[in-house]
Amino acid sequence: MGSILREKGRTVAKISMLIYDLTGKTEEEIRMREQYSFLQKMASAKSETFENRLKLMLSNKESVGELEIVGDKAFEYRNGQHVNISRTCDDAIMRAIDEYFKGGKEVKAAFQKLVKQGLSGLIRDMSIGETEEKLVLVYPENYSIVRVDVMAYKYTFSSKGVLAKDVENLFVYTMSKSIVDHRKVGIDFLMHAVVDMMRGGFDEEPSLDEVMPLIKGLQMCWKLLDAGPVSFR
Repeated sequence: MGSILREKGRTVAKISMLIYDLTGKTEEEIRMREQYSFLQKMASAKSETFENRLKLMLSNKESVGELEIVGDKAFEYRNGQHVNISRTCDDAIMRAIDEYFKGGKEVKAAFQKLVKQGLSGLIRDMSIGETEEKLVLVYPENYSIVRVDVMAYKYTFSSKGVLAKDVENLFVYTMSKSIVDHRKVGIDFLMHAVVDMMRGGFDEEPSLDEVMPLIKGLQMCWKLLDAGPVSFR
């Protein structure tokens, strides 16, 4: 049950773990496995759609925008399918970031805050039906500047248990990582992008304490990139 997270009496869980935890020894468990399996198929199809959309977008320089990437494609994807994500239950994606991204605790915490802030509107939206959110972020990893594209989807059912027992909503996300082409993106623009992301929808500038962990990580990458190609002679 390690993928089930509880907060304030509510439960957010990976659909795959809900299926895994059901033994199928009773009629009730057989029925629930069928319900969760159907939900998982729906969610997996959405994840696949997001990944295909990201691949198409990243291969098009106009769609990519000013944060151009190397090779016109991502080098890694990660997706997740959950149920019952709530206004406070955002640990699901925070845990995914912790597993998916490398780096120091401060840098990772700053990045988690960016993602949490970017998806807060979708997570808190309790309206019936479907909503989507898209984020573009930059992050220092393995001495490179990584572009992170996030697509997230939430479907809130009209009542609990419409498609599966105790399920209120379906939450799906897909994240891709690609390398920013430093030859085509200026440091000034990157700095502006980071501060703009941390500002979110607010007019007030983020504090230096909030910005600096991420900026310090990026600065290390910038120094290495400014040094030019490495000679092995």
